[in-house]
Amino acid sequence: MYQVLARKYRPRNFNELVGQNHVSRALTSALERGRLHHAYLFTGTRGVGKTTIARILAKCLNCETGVTSTPCEVCSTCRAVNEGRFIDLIEIDAASRTKVEDTRELLDNVPYAPTQGRFKVYLIDEVHMLSTHSFNALLKTLEEPPEHVKFLFATTDPQKLPITVISRCLQFTLRPLAVDEITEHLTQILAKEQIVADQDAIWQIAESAQGSLRDALSLTDQAIAYGQGEVHHQDVKDMLGLIDRSIIYDLILAIHQNQQQRVSQLLLQFRQQALDVSLVLDQLISTLHELALMQYLPDLGLKYSEEINQKIRQLAKLISAQDLQLYYQIACKGRGELQLAVTQEQGFEMCVLRLLAFRPLQPNEVLSSNMPVPASVESVLPAHSPIQSSLAQTSELSNTTAIESTITSDLIQVDDTAQVTETSGNMSAQLISFDPNSSDGLMDFASDSIAEIKVTPSVTVAAESEQDFWFTPEPAVSNTLPEAVQQEQVEDLIHSTQPEPENMLMSSAEQEMSLFAATPEVTAVATVVMDSTENIIPSTQAQIQEPPVNIESASRDSQAVLMPQDILQLQEQQLQGQWTVEKWEYWFRNSELSPALQELAQQGIMTGEIAGASVFHIPQEYENLLSQQQQSLQDALTAQWPNTQLSVQYETVSQTTPYMLQYERKEKAQQRAAELLHQEPVIKNLLQTFDGQIQNIQLKP
Repeated sequence: MYQVLARKYRPRNFNELVGQNHVSRALTSALERGRLHHAYLFTGTRGVGKTTIARILAKCLNCETGVTSTPCEVCSTCRAVNEGRFIDLIEIDAASRTKVEDTRELLDNVPYAPTQGRFKVYLIDEVHMLSTHSFNALLKTLEEPPEHVKFLFATTDPQKLPITVISRCLQFTLRPLAVDEITEHLTQILAKEQIVADQDAIWQIAESAQGSLRDALSLTDQAIAYGQGEVHHQDVKDMLGLIDRSIIYDLILAIHQNQQQRVSQLLLQFRQQALDVSLVLDQLISTLHELALMQYLPDLGLKYSEEINQKIRQLAKLISAQDLQLYYQIACKGRGELQLAVTQEQGFEMCVLRLLAFRPLQPNEVLSSNMPVPASVESVLPAHSPIQSSLAQTSELSNTTAIESTITSDLIQVDDTAQVTETSGNMSAQLISFDPNSSDGLMDFASDSIAEIKVTPSVTVAAESEQDFWFTPEPAVSNTLPEAVQQEQVEDLIHSTQPEPENMLMSSAEQEMSLFAATPEVTAVATVVMDSTENIIPSTQAQIQEPPVNIESASRDSQAVLMPQDILQLQEQQLQGQWTVEKWEYWFRNSELSPALQELAQQGIMTGEIAGASVFHIPQEYENLLSQQQQSLQDALTAQWPNTQLSVQYETVSQTTPYMLQYERKEKAQQRAAELLHQEPVIKNLLQTFDGQIQNIQLKP
């Protein structure tokens, strides 16, 4: 009588076991050393060997040669276990015996000695199906069973087991088998069965089994029957309804190369073959994952046939990494939305269309618009200016239009309002950061900061970081200037930003980057204003540069040459001798005190001896806050000076505090920033042209 492959080739000892080396190693060692537990729990997905390992263990415990890790396979006990008729191996299907009465019946027989073997072994399969009352009835016996009883539990869902049961067992988690392990095992079995089989067909069966060796053997039986005694690749694909991977590769390549006609043909082919589009999308996502692995982690290797591996390598060379990441994200999103579409075919095709429509923007590309640009704008701008390179993205409106030009992003947008009001919603007011500990300029262009000057009837000048500037001209901008005068003003302003003759061969992008290469301290980008008569005030960039000065060597008379960040920088102090307000501020601002404690520290002063008896003077209103933080302050001082003796005195502080010093530095830095802005030629030109003034300069450290 024919016996299916899954039963015929079931492993009968640990040496024949496929995979699960971590389990066989632990059990073999325990058997050889006689360190046997009374309860074992085997967990894992279907078909990975839970019941098989339990039967092998039962055979090892009852072999007539003694407790061993290598049963003899010839004694009556080993043969009886292999044939499923060993009386002391009691196999119970928990799914069909869930009631507490069944469990009580089982436990009533536990005290009796084994009939034939050395141990009475209870093998309970799918143990998670037992009821709560059954588990409770089992607990006491499971914890302290008779010496002749062993419990072997198997389950695919260990989360449903009570923790009280799990804690009484040795748990072994069986992993799904790898594709190459299943492939090797199937090859050996088909060779023993003398079945002609394609290697690609065997690999396809192993992949479809999804880590289950029993599923792989069942599919092999089906493939042998389908192929009339042989196993061929095409037969396996037809039997399983699989999609030819070459179609997936063609689809990805057509999408990447934007071959819309080819994509249309492939989608039509999917419709004609009535393929399961969810399976197609799964294959697409898996292939994108394989391509990404091949690009970044080639050492992982591919577990497919050589033909498929070669195609994956070719695609991995053609598609960039960023394209793959975008394709994968869109495909995964489409997979999740497949059930929300009217039909799955519709959802799949829309996902493919999104893959065609979107791709990452290349470094040398900018977004463009098809809207026309006024010829008068193009005529007055130099061919290599950053503004000229951005004009393809402007749109023309019928009324007075403000064109905002941002050099860092090369984008020009058109606002159809005739006036920009000074409200928070219409002003792009940002902040300029003055970092006292930085030797760089006023602005950090490594961060995506953008400085703007908006010149409209209500003019706004804004720069991102921690400083706000607003330019407000007294009269409105006149639109009645003679055209020749306006043209001359435009050319003067534009030529001020043109590159030197030796840089004329640079591309517009290189010229644009060169504006930032000189480490500017302040950068502003003006707005190009165009009215209904197409009079233009072009965008420009203002830079302020001053050489850094060591603040320690600067005197009050040389204060004018300092940069704001130099003024804000703390002078280095020698922390020795008596405390001074400068030494106190220098220490706590450079310490690891919490922000809340530093806020309290700047409201008071420290007197006394550094590394000795010190008194912290602080106003009475801070007593409640400081009492909670005093120990942290004591610990910080003691960590640096172990002999420090800190005491706190609550009183009115009339001396200069670190908070006052910081305020004075900010005032001086603010004045210096205003001076530098007024000295900048481009800003001077803007102020003179529009009769404007700088107001409300704010500085925040």
